[in-house]
Amino acid sequence: MKLNQKNKYYTTMITEDYVSFEVAKLLNEKEFDERSAASYDLKGRLQEGAAYWNSTPSWYAAPTLQMACKWLREVHHYYIQVEFDPPTFSADIYKMDEIDEYGSAEHIPPTFANANSYEEAVEAALKYTLENLI
Repeated sequence: MKLNQKNKYYTTMITEDYVSFEVAKLLNEKEFDERSAASYDLKGRLQEGAAYWNSTPSWYAAPTLQMACKWLREVHHYYIQVEFDPPTFSADIYKMDEIDEYGSAEHIPPTFANANSYEEAVEAALKYTLENLI
């Protein structure tokens, strides 16, 4: 928390949420090759502030969670939907190019439930998708 000098109250700082080192390595294995403003070195240390591609042999691109989700949607047609069921979050995965007779996308089990945050739910669904579906 930071003290806001103008209003004299505490506020939280909103930051970028990058994929974990483990998910960054999986993205690299699945040929994610998009420009990212952050990267991990081979020891898993996050470096921000420079553009990286996975084609660099000593770095793994570290996209934001949203960038990784967009790549899954646009390249592989998987959609991650997060819901809040107080006090926890859950994530569902859908295959967008497999629509049933009712106009619904195919739900891919399992549902990732009981996450403590939105980001935790997305991370679990990303990891599952990269390990098992692509």
